[in-house]
Amino acid sequence: MAGQLLFKANGVGKTYGMNTVLRDIDMEIYSGEVIGLIGENGAGKSTLMKLIAGVTKPSMGSMELMGQPYSVNSILEANKHGIGMVFQEQSLVANLTISQNIYLGREKKYSTLGFVNWAKMNADAKKALDRIGIDLDVTKKVRDIDFAMRQMVEIAKVLDVVTETANGHAIILLDEPTTVLSDDEIKALFEQVRKMKEAGNAIIFISHRLDEVLEITDRIYVFKDGEETGVFPTEGADTNILYERMVGRVATGEFYIENRQTVATDEVVMQVQDLSVFGAFNHVSFDLHKGEVLGLCGVEGSGKEDVCAVLIGDLEPTAGKVIIGGKERKFKNPFQARHAGILSVPKERRDEGMIGILSIENNIVISHMEALQDGFILSGKKTERIANEWVKKAGVKCVGIKQHINQLSGGNAQKVIFARALESNCPVLILNHPTRGVDVGSKEEIYTLIREMTEAGNSIIVIGDTLDECIGLSSRIIVLKDGLVTAEFDCPVGSKPTQMDIVQTMM
Repeated sequence: MAGQLLFKANGVGKTYGMNTVLRDIDMEIYSGEVIGLIGENGAGKSTLMKLIAGVTKPSMGSMELMGQPYSVNSILEANKHGIGMVFQEQSLVANLTISQNIYLGREKKYSTLGFVNWAKMNADAKKALDRIGIDLDVTKKVRDIDFAMRQMVEIAKVLDVVTETANGHAIILLDEPTTVLSDDEIKALFEQVRKMKEAGNAIIFISHRLDEVLEITDRIYVFKDGEETGVFPTEGADTNILYERMVGRVATGEFYIENRQTVATDEVVMQVQDLSVFGAFNHVSFDLHKGEVLGLCGVEGSGKEDVCAVLIGDLEPTAGKVIIGGKERKFKNPFQARHAGILSVPKERRDEGMIGILSIENNIVISHMEALQDGFILSGKKTERIANEWVKKAGVKCVGIKQHINQLSGGNAQKVIFARALESNCPVLILNHPTRGVDVGSKEEIYTLIREMTEAGNSIIVIGDTLDECIGLSSRIIVLKDGLVTAEFDCPVGSKPTQMDIVQTMM
């Protein structure tokens, strides 16, 4: 093993009512190692992390820290023991500054007679960001920085608090930390993880991206349905075995279901002509055909996200036309776009894609309610039938359709959002990172749904979570660079462009 035994879980489990979400988990965490934790959504990974981090208490079993019984009642109490967690869904306070967020709950050391030494706090916050190679104005409000930078601030905050209290033996829990980060930001994060490891700390790394897990970890724990199904040294790990332990079946080899890729018809369902948004992109033109999956590729800031924002009514163009059914259409908001037949699965599901206080059932039918009414009354029987059908079809793991969507794991919430888009019957779907934060098995289910939609004649514009995903799903790809279209590739089955072909036109 890497070093000193820091933490041990003995038969730990968690139940909510009659539902057991975690059972009989044994885990050992040593200093100077990175542990990967993988499994499908709902497998229990985040639940175990929350038990260790003090978010909730185990229903069974025991935990030890440095050879002593470990039981905490809050995140702050866990922090005092040198354990910190970066959550999958961010916990920063948007209307506070970056420095205030980093030292939230620890302001006392900067206070004298009721006065806060903001200069000292800001200077220390700057050092915390410097530690992970991030250059930001720490006096900025969190709401004024993008999602990726918020994630880095969250990581900086946790690293600062646990290293302050643990004296070289911190345990840092990273729950999907790379989901919204660029390649360069991931490299910076991994560099910091390695430094923390070399200093004698332990890091638990949860990710659905096996390549990341294999790159950064020393050991891998595999979870399925709340149980531990295997522990493997990363060196020499067999990805097929890891996959099988995660999902209970071997990898299909046809990950993107390319054998069901449809050939687009000659019918044009949407024309984009010379579309521009000042400062974002210029002179973008393309036709979207019936049954087509059109991929948009480009680096961050290339304009691909902004093109989609115009098409769904989130951004007003400064020039150009969008033509649907032979008529020019202008959308002031997503509601108007939906009535024109365009609906989006957004990138940030928690902020943009779901209504947390509503049930799974209501989230699925909310974009299609007018078709489910009997007169002026919404038909409960119809909504229940449709919701149950989609929960089964999309493989949503839940107690039932009346469960609130904010009680689901990230991947299962994404599948509910995806089900709503499909149920809407909109002929054009815009999928913005549709599998972000989704496990390997669920990705295959979503890819199958995409193939079924195009077989039914729907047209899809997709921004893939990876370049490989975009190539695998698309029947045609448009590449943007600096707001301009630089290339277009046909992607027939058996003759798709390589990643290098695409990258050469992106950079």
